[in-house]
Amino acid sequence: MLKAIRDNLKYLSWVLWIVIAAFVAALFFDFGALTGMPGTAGDAAAHVAGEPITYAELQEQHRQLDQQYRQMFGAQWSSELAQQLGLERQAIESLVNRKVLLLEAERLGLAVGDEELAQAIREVPVFQEDGRFVGAARYAEILSGNGYTPERFESDMRQDLLIQKLQQVLSQNLFVSDAAVEGALREEAERASIAYLQLTTSEIGEVEVAQAELERHLQENQADFQLPAQRRVAYLLVDQSQVAAELAPSDAELQAYYQDHQDEFRIEEQVQARHILLRTGGDRTVEQARAELERARERLAGGEDFAALAAELSEEPGAAQRGGDLGFFGRGQMVPEFEQAAFGAEVGEVVGPIETPFGVHILEVTGRRPAGVRPFAEVRAEIAQRLRGEQAATRARELAGELAGELRDGGATVEEMEALAASRPAVEVERPAPFAAGGFVAGLGQARELTDAAFALDPGAVSDPVQVPRGWAVVLVQEALPPRVPELSEVEAQVRREVEQEKRRQAAVLRLSEAKASLGAERSLEDVAADLGLQVSESGEFGAGGTVGTLGYAPAVAKAAMELAEGEIGGPIATPQGAVLFRVTSRQRYDPATAAGRRDEVRERLIGERLGALQAALIQQRREELGVTYSREIAETLQAGAGAQEG
Repeated sequence: MLKAIRDNLKYLSWVLWIVIAAFVAALFFDFGALTGMPGTAGDAAAHVAGEPITYAELQEQHRQLDQQYRQMFGAQWSSELAQQLGLERQAIESLVNRKVLLLEAERLGLAVGDEELAQAIREVPVFQEDGRFVGAARYAEILSGNGYTPERFESDMRQDLLIQKLQQVLSQNLFVSDAAVEGALREEAERASIAYLQLTTSEIGEVEVAQAELERHLQENQADFQLPAQRRVAYLLVDQSQVAAELAPSDAELQAYYQDHQDEFRIEEQVQARHILLRTGGDRTVEQARAELERARERLAGGEDFAALAAELSEEPGAAQRGGDLGFFGRGQMVPEFEQAAFGAEVGEVVGPIETPFGVHILEVTGRRPAGVRPFAEVRAEIAQRLRGEQAATRARELAGELAGELRDGGATVEEMEALAASRPAVEVERPAPFAAGGFVAGLGQARELTDAAFALDPGAVSDPVQVPRGWAVVLVQEALPPRVPELSEVEAQVRREVEQEKRRQAAVLRLSEAKASLGAERSLEDVAADLGLQVSESGEFGAGGTVGTLGYAPAVAKAAMELAEGEIGGPIATPQGAVLFRVTSRQRYDPATAAGRRDEVRERLIGERLGALQAALIQQRREELGVTYSREIAETLQAGAGAQEG
């Protein structure tokens, strides 16, 4: 099998080098601590088939993604944009998917030998000088200078190579026909551009909709409105945060935990610093940034407050709220230039300007911690929070078990649930709207354990305790609702919107058809647009299935344009937004002779695309089979992210 892999390396060698390039680039950058993710470095953020993904791994993955997006967005990158893109969700899901792929590679018996690993490392450019490997001592020095040990780097590299081998095995069964290559070449070559006007449904006035039209639309589109099988439930919720609020670990428990977990609180030398960052590139050169920061230093020397100045000047996201404060950090957590300046300064000393990959900084050291174990007084609150969390999780689970037994013994009714909850402050009764298997549950969001439990029970049955984002729940199934087409009264608002939109779309097509009939030698598309109070837009060049100017994804318009010659009028074409009338302004056609030299390149691209689709399907299947669980904090973060994206 490994010989077959090597023989096929020419098709997918780019996968390895993309992975290695991204990985090695990440060695030389640091982007601050991962915010909003609780848990210590060794704690498990998630498990795949029982194998942990630690918070340390999650933080590192978050930093790598952050760097990639910073390079992509430049000065536009911000914490708000990171939240919109779901950076924390991307980080944990990419680690879960990576773990799934590694487990699949192991299942297939794939392995990376020591010589294979050594050869791959020798070929990484950062470990070469004059085309030759830098040697073991310099190799270790480069890694150490960036916070890595050879053991850790080689472990990660071995995993990357193992995933590449899996990808190569998957690719062996991929086949791209000559016809598929020809089609892709044709699609690339066939190009057009148009001048167009769009009459949107919002520009059409009110339309009359009869009740009979609503009934007919629902009847003709039953599949679009059919509700899946659902469950109507009530459940007792043991709110873990309320349980935790009632707990107060004793001083003896706190001290015992501190003494038994000294390694958790051991730290290397740390400094605390705050900084002002000015980004460079675009409209600002390094020299200009340096000059601006020299003026800032003069203002500090004149008595101005550093935090206020950071809030005014710094271009780091969140600087205004934190006054530029970075908190305490150790060696290897910041880029080398910044680290050297911070660790080389005295408390109260202002240093800089300093150039880093992020821009130009000045910094002030505000505190120092020597290496050692953090004092108990400093970590007391942290230990108390951790113990409260552990004790609350245990107590909430036990209480849910007690409630399940009492509910079964006392009568499985909502009234009995309410009676059980009445005397327990941390317990409440919830009656969410009916939900589908794997769907969202009102008040909880994505709660797969609860929905799975509900669909495994008959009406009247009570579940064992199930973990949900807010704690633990005991579910009473009230009713099993079969798949059905809803009554018009249940979905009338949605049906009305769809019918009104379709009638406006038809009106837009009709109006543009009338306008098209008036075109001729004396009347142009621009004249028609002026009569309708519209503007003619230029699409720019697009392909048969591509995006068409401000219309966005408009395959019907693109297809129609490809069937016309330059100068011809097309449309009106109905679109989700209304209707479009256009004139073809340029047209490029497929030339087999020109395309012949690109067949191998396109074939390799198609193989890569199919490999990506195959790998995605494999990951989805294996995730379901292996089982993926998240820590409570991560589950809540993912739930909040999903809610924000829906909103």
